[in-house]
Amino acid sequence: MKDSNFSKLQSLYSGQNDFRLREVTCGIPLKVVCLDSMCDDAKVSNFVLQPLTYVQDAKGLDDVQKRLTVGSGVRKPPNFYSIIEDFTNGYTLIFDDKDGCLSVDTRTAIGRSIAEPPTSMVMRGPREGFVEDMKVNLTLLRKRLKTPNLKTINLTVGKYTNTAVAVCYVEGIAEQSVVDTVVQRLQAVNIDGVLDSSYLARYLDVNKTALFRRVGTTEKPDIVVGKMLEGRIAVVVDGSPMVLTVPYLFVEDMQSPGDYYENSAMTTLSRVLRFISVIASVLLPALYVCLQVYNYQIIPLRFLITILNASEAIPFSPLTEMILVLIIFDILREANLRMPSAVGISLSLVGAIVLGDAAVQAGLLGAPAVMIGALSGIGLYTLPDNTLILSLLRLIVTLLGGLMGLLGVLISTLVLVIYLASLQDYKTPFLAPFAPDIPADRQDAVSQKPVPSMKKRPRSIPNVNDERRG
Repeated sequence: MKDSNFSKLQSLYSGQNDFRLREVTCGIPLKVVCLDSMCDDAKVSNFVLQPLTYVQDAKGLDDVQKRLTVGSGVRKPPNFYSIIEDFTNGYTLIFDDKDGCLSVDTRTAIGRSIAEPPTSMVMRGPREGFVEDMKVNLTLLRKRLKTPNLKTINLTVGKYTNTAVAVCYVEGIAEQSVVDTVVQRLQAVNIDGVLDSSYLARYLDVNKTALFRRVGTTEKPDIVVGKMLEGRIAVVVDGSPMVLTVPYLFVEDMQSPGDYYENSAMTTLSRVLRFISVIASVLLPALYVCLQVYNYQIIPLRFLITILNASEAIPFSPLTEMILVLIIFDILREANLRMPSAVGISLSLVGAIVLGDAAVQAGLLGAPAVMIGALSGIGLYTLPDNTLILSLLRLIVTLLGGLMGLLGVLISTLVLVIYLASLQDYKTPFLAPFAPDIPADRQDAVSQKPVPSMKKRPRSIPNVNDERRG
C-alpha cells in the first residue's frame, strides 16, 4: 500500500525536537503538524488550533478551509514536494484521514528591523534599506510602486535550502523576452543551497565575467524601483538584503544612491570626479614607473630632480619599489576590512603613517612612490564595489608599464577597453551609451540632466515603452 503524505512527512522528521504533532477533532479527525523553530506559536494557536478545537460540525477538509482556518494564507499543496516546501518554510499543515492536506501561513517574523543600509548611506533621500526577509523586501517595493503592473514570479532554488526567489518587473515597461531569460536562467540553477543573492548573480552572468560584475546589487528600495522604471528586472532572494538588477551597465558604477536627490550640476561634478579618480588610481602608478625609467625627459626638470634626490639611495628599481608600495597598501586594506571596527580605524591610520614614514626614513622606499601609491589607493574607494578588481588591474598595468614603458600602458588600456566593449548580455552592451554611441542615453551617464528634462527611458535598456510619462 502506498504511504500517505503524512506518514512520509513523519518518517522524514522523526526524532527532530522541533517537529510538533497534535491530533484534533472538529467533526472529522485531523492531524496538525508544524516545525516549532519556523512557526509563530501565537499564529498556530489563533489561526489553526482554536478554530479547529471549538467546532465539532466540520464536513470535510474543504469545509475546514472555508470556515475554520482564519489565516490569510491557506492553500492546498498540489503534491508532496509542495508539502515539504511549505512545511520547511514555516507553514502549519493539516492532514485528514483521506490524505488531504491544507497549509496555513504561520511563519515567524524573526529578523532585524528596517534601517539605513551601511553600504549606501545618503545625505538626502530615503533611508530605508532591504532586510533578510523577502516578504518585507517585496513590501518595500510595493510601497513605492502602487500599481498592478508590478509583477512577481516566485521560484524556489537550492536542493537543500529551498530558497524562495522573486523575479520582479513592471509590466508594460520591461521587455518580456528579457524577463523570460532571467526566469529560465534561475530555473536552470542546480546547486545544493543559495545562502545569499550573490550565489545567483554568478548564474545570471552567463559570460562568467572575471573582471567586472555584470549584475547590479543594491540595498535600497528606491534605487531598485528607479531601475525597474527604466525596464530592468529585479531579483529578490529570501535571506539576503542585497537585491539583484539586470541588465547592468558599467556607468552605473559611477553613480551614487544620492545622485538623484542632489542638484544635477553637483551630481555631474561628482561623477566626473569619480571617473577621473578611477582612471588616475589605475594609471598613475604605471605612468610614474614608466616615465621614471623610460621617458624621464617628459617629467619637468624640478620634479625630476626631486624624484632623483628622493630615490637615489633606494636599493630597489622603480618598478619593484612601486609594486612593493601597492602590495603594502593592499595588505593594509585587507587587514582593515577584517579587523573589528574599533581596531580597524587605528590600524589604517597607524599602519599607513608609521609604515610609510618608517620605510622612507630607512631608505627602503621613496617618498614620491609612497605618495603616488596613497593617492592611487584613495582613488579606488570612489568605486567601492570594484576596489579589488581595480587593484588587480592597477598591478597589471604597472607591471606592463615598468617592462614596456608607455607602450605597455597604452596596450593594456586598449585591450581593457576592447574587452569591455565586447561584453553584452540581456540585449544590453556593457559600455553603453558610449560603445555603442547612444546620444539620447547620455542624459544620465557621466553627466546628468535635471529630472524634468529626462522624458525618455534609456534606449540601451530593453523596454517596450520609452516614454517616462506614458
